[in-house]
Amino acid sequence: MSNTLAYLQSQMQALGPATEWIEAIVQDDDQSWSVQTLAGIHVGVSYAPSPSRLILSSSLGRPEDSERESVYSAMLCTNLLYADQASLRVALTGPEGELMLISEAIPTDWTLSDISDALSGFAETVQNFIDGLGLSIEDLIENTPNYHATVRV
Repeated sequence: MSNTLAYLQSQMQALGPATEWIEAIVQDDDQSWSVQTLAGIHVGVSYAPSPSRLILSSSLGRPEDSERESVYSAMLCTNLLYADQASLRVALTGPEGELMLISEAIPTDWTLSDISDALSGFAETVQNFIDGLGLSIEDLIENTPNYHATVRV
């Protein structure tokens, strides 16, 4: 286990109690965690080495059949618009075509504050996408069997 990963594990354990907007953190395995915010946003956090970074992911749900073409078109446009910014991508996952928002974060010093800021910024972006798609957190939980999936690198 790398020193960065060991340090990240200790920071993730400290993050929940030290951060008022986080409701729960569950360690899925030695390199990934599920984070739930008080607002109901679920964020997957995975450690990726070389270069050391965090992969953040969150499900946006599955579009209705009648809206899939327009949603997929918007997804492609979003990916083009964000191609050079913030490593933000919208992807399809699972057999049902669920939308997932994925981003990379490279914390400067891997401090609790750096990790919290990365998670907070990503959760805010997820909320903006949810609002833009006209979904609610309840819609995501109800209509998405796996509202969180860990992204492996």
